[in-house]
Amino acid sequence: MIARHRGGNYPTVSVLIPSFGRPQRLLACLEGLADQSILPNEVVVVWQGDDFQTRDAVTAASGALPYPLMDLHHPQTGIVPAENLALDYAIGEVIALIDDDAVPPPDWLKKHLEFYRDPTVGAVGGPADNWLIDGTLFPRRMVEPVGRLTSFGRVHGNMHTQALEWRSRPPAVVDHLVGYNLTLRRRAFDCFESGLRPYWQTFELDACLQVKARGFRVVFDFSNVVDHYPRGVVYGGGRNGDLRLKIYNGAYNMALVLAKHSPLGLRRNQSRPAGPIVCPALISGQTGASQRRGNSKIASG
Repeated sequence: MIARHRGGNYPTVSVLIPSFGRPQRLLACLEGLADQSILPNEVVVVWQGDDFQTRDAVTAASGALPYPLMDLHHPQTGIVPAENLALDYAIGEVIALIDDDAVPPPDWLKKHLEFYRDPTVGAVGGPADNWLIDGTLFPRRMVEPVGRLTSFGRVHGNMHTQALEWRSRPPAVVDHLVGYNLTLRRRAFDCFESGLRPYWQTFELDACLQVKARGFRVVFDFSNVVDHYPRGVVYGGGRNGDLRLKIYNGAYNMALVLAKHSPLGLRRNQSRPAGPIVCPALISGQTGASQRRGNSKIASG
C-alpha cells in the first residue's frame, strides 16, 4: 500500500457502497479504497435481502482494512433504499458514492476533496472506464455534451470510456453526474429520491438538481477516472433485459425528477402528497452518529 494521511484540512468523508450479489468485486473496491492517498473517515457497505455472501465478505475483510468499515442490512434490494440507509448513518461532511463493481485510482478521494476547498462546489464527479466481462475495454468515445440537462428535459450523460486525450481537459461545470464516481457536500442535499421505481434511474440527477437548487455548483473532473466492471443485464441491447425496468420505469423516473425540479410547477405524481421529499432521518431528528448509538443492526469493523 502507498503512504496515506489525513492532512491538508480536508473535510471528513463517508464512502457509501450498496452491494448485492458480487462479493469478489466488492472486495476489489474495498482494496482500492484502502490504497487511497487520503483515507476515508469511514466506509459504509449495505448488503441487501438474503445476500449473506456479501455480509460475510465484509465481515472477513474488516479487520484488514486501514479505515473504519460499517456494514448495514436492508431487507429490500435496490440502490436507493440502500443509499438512503447508509446516508442515515454517515458522519462525513462529504458523501462519496462508488459502485461495488468499480475500483478507484489511489488519488481518487484526494482529487474529489480538493474541489471542496471552494465553498461554491456542492458535488463533484468523474468518468469511468467500462470493462467487458472478457477483460476488454468498451470502445472509447468522444461524445458531447457531457453531463447536461437541456431546457426541454433531455439528459446527456456521456461520462464513460472517454477518449484518453479528454483527461487533460479542465474541470467543467455540469448539470448532473453518475453514481459510480460521485461526491456530494452533505449539506447541499437532503437524501436520494425514494419515490423512484426500480432500476432507480435518475437518482443521481435528482441529487445533483437538489445541489443546484441550493446554489452550489456541480463539477465534472475529466482526469479522475475509476475502472468499472458492469455486469448488469437490465440494459442489454435491443429487447434483452427487463423492458419494464429499463423502459417503463425509466420513463416514469425521468418524468418524476423533471416534474419535481421543474420551474413551471408541473403536477407531481398523484400517488403521494405534494411537497418536498423529506428523509426519514430528518423527520425523526436523527442523523449520523446519533442513529449509530440507537440502532442494533450495525455491525462495524
